[in-house]
Amino acid sequence: AGRPTPLWHVNAPADRAVFAGEARGLWLWAIVWPEQSGLLMYDELVLTDLRDAGAEVDLVPCGALSPRLLA
Repeated sequence: AGRPTPLWHVNAPADRAVFAGEARGLWLWAIVWPEQSGLLMYDELVLTDLRDAGAEVDLVPCGALSPRLLA
């Protein structure tokens, strides 16, 4: 968090866009559906390390896991 983190496009099946990068010794993966939404990854993107978050983490919206992740 707070550092430029380059993400590189990774070859993937045609229905998704995949990007990978490294920050503070950890690999980051971003997988987005549909493939066209990968264009958003080329905008200035600010990542937040939720390990550093305190009570604010309760404010992060989340729901059920995507069926794509469970397959």
